[in-house]
Amino acid sequence: MITQPIITSPQLLTSLGDDYRALQRVSNSDLTRLKEEHLGYWSVPSARFIPEKAKVFGRAFHQHLLEPETIGTVMQQLLPDMTPDNGVLAPKQTEQLATLMQTIRQDAFCRRYLRLSERERVVLFTDPVSQVACKSRLDMVYTSPKRRNALIIDVKTTSARTQSQFLESCYTYDYDRQAAFYIDSLRHADSADWATTRQFRFVFIGVMKQRPHRLFAVDATSIPNFIDYGRKKYRFWLRKWREEQQTFEPSVQAWSMSA
Repeated sequence: MITQPIITSPQLLTSLGDDYRALQRVSNSDLTRLKEEHLGYWSVPSARFIPEKAKVFGRAFHQHLLEPETIGTVMQQLLPDMTPDNGVLAPKQTEQLATLMQTIRQDAFCRRYLRLSERERVVLFTDPVSQVACKSRLDMVYTSPKRRNALIIDVKTTSARTQSQFLESCYTYDYDRQAAFYIDSLRHADSADWATTRQFRFVFIGVMKQRPHRLFAVDATSIPNFIDYGRKKYRFWLRKWREEQQTFEPSVQAWSMSA
């Protein structure tokens, strides 16, 4: 059964997003920003090669797919430069989004898990190595009836034109780190929802933004060392984040005492 919030107004939509961002925990996106700060924005592929409009369209696409009841308000919020004054999405963007939705919903695998999965599931957890409090928000997560198996599905829009190009992008944009972070969010969740789960799988679905709008699938958990390497990445940046917090707090305390 799909459990997702019923969103009836732009104010409530904003509130839900703000509630997640307000959680004083570290997300995978926070680690991306930390990496950009340390290595320099233009030296990080995920920032250098994805134009802002592409990121915005990707967010709109996810909202269109995972929370279709919010389409009208989301289009105006996320794509203001693509919506005329009357609030109606420009025909080109409307057609492109509709085509992408149709492509996904015609696929038997995607259709099945769109129906069975929880969408936009927020998971709170603590990394057992760094002891940093973390959070994740999963596109789709399906847990088997006896909770022995869990499947996470993350949908990406992509400019890749072949399966090999999409797989390459999984390395270029740190999707291995994302997959490891999300899997471990279930393993170490503060709730006991996945305490008895034995197997965790993670599948990336890529949908071509250009014609012929093919779908690509990458089972991240079937690639040797993919998740292990991603785990090393996110834990490296969690250590950096913790070190910065520990350095920052004494500085604030010293400033407060001298003020």
